[in-house]
Amino acid sequence: MKSQDTKIVVIHDGLQEDEPLLVELREKYGDENVVFERESQRGLDYVLSNLSQKTIVILDLQFKGNEPSGIDVFDRIREKTSLIYVIVWTANSVPPEQLIKFINNDALAFISATDSTERILEIVDKAAHALETRVASVIEQWINRQPEGAKTQPYITTETGEQYSLAKILEEIRKQTNFGKEMERNILLLAIDLLTRQKEKLND
Repeated sequence: MKSQDTKIVVIHDGLQEDEPLLVELREKYGDENVVFERESQRGLDYVLSNLSQKTIVILDLQFKGNEPSGIDVFDRIREKTSLIYVIVWTANSVPPEQLIKFINNDALAFISATDSTERILEIVDKAAHALETRVASVIEQWINRQPEGAKTQPYITTETGEQYSLAKILEEIRKQTNFGKEMERNILLLAIDLLTRQKEKLND
């Protein structure tokens, strides 16, 4: 299983394909890893159809016509997962009630229409680094070191008889299902237990 590249999904109806930010993102992360949608519904559909991949969303708040607003898109994403990093882009001040919602539901950062491309790239870079160090990404790196045949074989059997391969465990964690959340919690508890026992080598 090839390690997944981080996808950058830009949902903004005021940008053009040749926007400096999009050009810079494609140069840095690769054309195939930058998705640009002017229609918020199409952007949302893409994100919700690809919950198993590492994703950073740059999300405008205002959309024309009958398109869902940025806050609606954010809510729909958070209904499904907390692992996708959302950077909110706004030309205006954010109303207090929306700001509270964004903060309480882990919006990663806010950027302004006046922010430079360099400033936005810096925020995206920090988000990409943070994604690489999350439990799901560390598990992915560990799975990649296993023999090919071991990745799709049953690895865990639950009390109800359900079987999960390593690849399926990773998918469940990325999608933040109940099983995935429980596995993530157990892995963190195990890591803490190993550290508190002063185990010197954790990558056996």
